[in-house]
Amino acid sequence: MFTIDNCDNILLEKTVIGLALCRMSGELVYVNEAFSKLIGRSTEETLELTYWQLTPIKYETQEKLQLQNLKTSGKYGPYEKEYMHMDGHLIPVRLSGQIVNINGEKYIWSSVEDISDRKQVEDKLARLYQDMKELSLQDGLTGIANRRMFDKVLDKEWKRAQRSGLPLSLIIFDIDYFKQYNDHYGHLQGDDCLKQISTILTAASKRSSDLLARYGGEEFVLLLPETDEAKAYEIAAECIGRVQDKKIPHVHSLVSDFITLSAGVSSVIPFRESEYAALINAADGLLYQAKRNGRNRVEY
Repeated sequence: MFTIDNCDNILLEKTVIGLALCRMSGELVYVNEAFSKLIGRSTEETLELTYWQLTPIKYETQEKLQLQNLKTSGKYGPYEKEYMHMDGHLIPVRLSGQIVNINGEKYIWSSVEDISDRKQVEDKLARLYQDMKELSLQDGLTGIANRRMFDKVLDKEWKRAQRSGLPLSLIIFDIDYFKQYNDHYGHLQGDDCLKQISTILTAASKRSSDLLARYGGEEFVLLLPETDEAKAYEIAAECIGRVQDKKIPHVHSLVSDFITLSAGVSSVIPFRESEYAALINAADGLLYQAKRNGRNRVEY
């Protein structure tokens, strides 16, 4: 039977790091109180287990590699894994250890640190980073995609259209006489107007593959994968009609008593060597044509 000197035992029990000694077969012969508490068992209950019973099966390959390293170099770790708690949940731990010779027999001496708190902090930071990453692709005022997000999605959809040979359409919207609106109603009211327009346009982009983004200032873009020019024109006209129906007052507009939109629609089946700037430039040119032709209209 394996025994530890009383003096050594007191020192080992005082430490907050989990300590365990097991035979090369994995049979546990000694654990300190910190180790037992880590897995939610008494010392007696813990010593009835083997090392492998504490280890989830998903770590089997990793553990075999660590065991091979141990046999080769006489030590292992530090590395991270999880232990099975008595109630079934997993506890993240950091392990390191080495082979020791006791009375002519080889044992594995391991130290085990509970890293649950650190993992919680890491997970929180990871979620925060993801939130920040998502926010960096989102317009802060309207909550829809921003220019950066639009550029990323357009690049992806352009390449997909090149492979599929299906049309890709783009609508660029501009709020008519928005500077005059801001000058008269103030920037807070102007911000509210932008939010209302984004809500209206969001409702008109019905497919999950469609992307509405704020392109800058009072300009919005609607990217429509697998959509031809006729359908894109129909969607643009619907958007303009919805904005008219909202009847947002604009006393300084030269085309209506209410907020209106102008739009340019471009559609293309991109060939292999083409670049998506051509789609943007075409829609932008048609938008300015809509303005020259009286505004509150779609050009395609």
